Amino acid sequence: MTGYGAARAWVVSAVVLGASAIPGASTQARAADGDTVRAAVVWPVVATPHMTAAARGSGSTAQAVFDDDSLADLLADGGRLREVVDAGKDRDVSWVLDPDLVIAAQAMANGYRVADSPDSSNPQNSTQGTGQNAARSWLAALKDAVQGHDVWLLPYADADLASLAHRPGTDTDDLTEVVAGLADPAKERVDDILGTGTRAGLGWPADGALDSRVTHLGGALGVTRMLASGAGLSPAGDDPVTLQGSGDDADITALPYDADVTTALARIKDPDPEASPSASSSASNSPTASPTSSSASSAPSTSSSPSASASGDGDDEAPDAATVTKLTTLLKANTRPVLVPPRDLSGTAAKALGAALDAGAEDGWLDLEGIRAADDDPVKGQAESSSAYPSRLRNSELTSAQLTAVAGDLDGLATLSKVLADPKATTASVHAAMARALSTAWRVADDGAQETFQQRTSDFLSTSVDSLRLVPKTTVTLTSGNSTIPVTLDNGLQQPVAGLELRVSSSDSERLKVNDPKLSVEAAGSANHTTHIGVTAKANGKARLTAQLYTTSDGKPWGEPMTFDVDVTSVSVGAIAVVGAGVALIVLAAAFRMHRVRRRRGQEPPAE
Repeated sequence: MTGYGAARAWVVSAVVLGASAIPGASTQARAADGDTVRAAVVWPVVATPHMTAAARGSGSTAQAVFDDDSLADLLADGGRLREVVDAGKDRDVSWVLDPDLVIAAQAMANGYRVADSPDSSNPQNSTQGTGQNAARSWLAALKDAVQGHDVWLLPYADADLASLAHRPGTDTDDLTEVVAGLADPAKERVDDILGTGTRAGLGWPADGALDSRVTHLGGALGVTRMLASGAGLSPAGDDPVTLQGSGDDADITALPYDADVTTALARIKDPDPEASPSASSSASNSPTASPTSSSASSAPSTSSSPSASASGDGDDEAPDAATVTKLTTLLKANTRPVLVPPRDLSGTAAKALGAALDAGAEDGWLDLEGIRAADDDPVKGQAESSSAYPSRLRNSELTSAQLTAVAGDLDGLATLSKVLADPKATTASVHAAMARALSTAWRVADDGAQETFQQRTSDFLSTSVDSLRLVPKTTVTLTSGNSTIPVTLDNGLQQPVAGLELRVSSSDSERLKVNDPKLSVEAAGSANHTTHIGVTAKANGKARLTAQLYTTSDGKPWGEPMTFDVDVTSVSVGAIAVVGAGVALIVLAAAFRMHRVRRRRGQEPPAE
């Protein structure tokens, strides 16, 4: 194990952190000066979205449906998100949360479902999730960790600001409005869940790259502070920069951070639990590896090697000393107002960063402050034009087709909302799912993952619309005169519906007249409702009735029309005469019998 530990330390120092990432001259000067490093340390709690728009049940008993159960692993003991929370506890860091992640964890803690298959949009086709206890424990740990510290919320679901900003149009305007509308309700929920006040208005564009369109859209979302790596920022120095006129209501302050620190932390990955130490060590720590080789400094293949683990074989093992030393060197060289880890900060990297922060505080050269203090004494500047935005980041943005698909769900939602008795909960759920489909996390997800996730919302809406329909009927037989015909509405939705009108018409009103051509229709959730249509049958023969649902708000048809035949059988005059004659004979026979009985009684002698 001694050789393994030494090999791990060497690879973490040279390969994972990267020798080229350490600016030697400035580091030496900073260390020699002995100046105090003042910075706000961002502690990100962010993950790829997993909760869909669907839920099983309604009201307080509704259980959210997740596309898979992988979030449970992240929240459980030893999972990435649990280790990040535990590593940040008792440290004076600025917590930066995706509000949707906290809300999703709360949904899991309340009991949740997992879709049976990737293409299932029906909440009934789901099974009970397994991460309820893990979510409860994680929320309790997060609540304990953030008490007394600054807690900042990103735009809902960590929406990709650059993807939205670089494709202006009606779709983008609608999606921006959706994300902005989720901010206040989400803050209230997160405050309630965590039992502490949170702060809004922090933007974090992908890789911290800015341009004038990104900052303008940030202003539309209420962003007042933007984490910036320096790309697209003028002047791109160490001072905070006030970007005048970039927001709709207020200026935005760009907070520069050192991208070298971010890159170093991004290279420290959690070990692969399925890989043996010896196999991984021999694969990534070969004798021919060079600390300064380009492949060693940029290839992500070292992410699963034991050398990338600062926690070693056990969860309680201290971070690797060499890793902490290298991070400490980078922190000493920092001259920027904030320190920003990667969004997907690993548990291993979080432990190492925490140890480096502790070392700096104990040695007296590191003074941690909050994000609000980090924007003191800003200089005036501006964000550059969008033409200067890095091409490598443009290639990972959401496409116009993807944004159009997300915006298209507003049409499906508008259709469904017209018939719901109380559409507020469904509207909020669909809007949240749309925002999740815009998350910055999709940039590093597998190809097609975003489209698959977004399609779930579209399928959920179309399935919901189709589940409210008229039950087909067969031929109905009537006799002449007034009668009623039952027409049944099948409400497959889990909530009551209203705002519907049933219209029935006859193909032959001379034979069969519809007395109630228009009737309002309501139905309880997950139930059938039968409406009785009054008709008058006038003549023998068949007539065809057509029943169609319409929305009362705009008079548009809902679903497909339902047609069925009515067979009218009227009674003839001759049949009525025969029946009448028979009745008369029966009456006469009864009268004759009574007459004979009375006559017989009248001839009997009186009793003594």
